Amino acid sequence: MTSHLPTSSNLVQGTLALAELQRGEHAVVMGLAEDAQIDAGRDAGDSLLRRLRDLGFVPGMQCQVLARMWPGGDPMVVRIGGSTFALRRAEAAAIRVLRARERDFVPVRVPHAGPSAATA
Repeated sequence: MTSHLPTSSNLVQGTLALAELQRGEHAVVMGLAEDAQIDAGRDAGDSLLRRLRDLGFVPGMQCQVLARMWPGGDPMVVRIGGSTFALRRAEAAAIRVLRARERDFVPVRVPHAGPSAATA
C-alpha cells in the first residue's frame, strides 16, 4: 500500500475544516478542533474527537474528498490512508486540514502486514 505526504512548498497557508473541501480535493490533516460540539454536550464532542482519531484523522495523514451527497453535501465520502468513510458535515467540520494538490504528494511506502498478521 502507498501513502502520500505533501511537499511543504505546495501547501496552501492556513487551515480550514474538512467540510469545506469539494469533491476531488486533497488535504493533509493538521489536527482536530478541540471545541467540536456535536449532538449535545461536552461529552459528545469528546466522543467525536476520540472516534475521529480512531478512524485515522491524525496530523500528517493525507485525505481526499471522494463524494458529497446531494442535496446539501451531507454526508461526504472521505478517503484517509487506505480506508473510506462517510462523515456528516458536522463531523468533518471538526477536522482541520491544509488543502494540497494531488500532484504535489510524494509517494511513501507503507509496509504491508501480510496474512500472518491476521492470525497473530
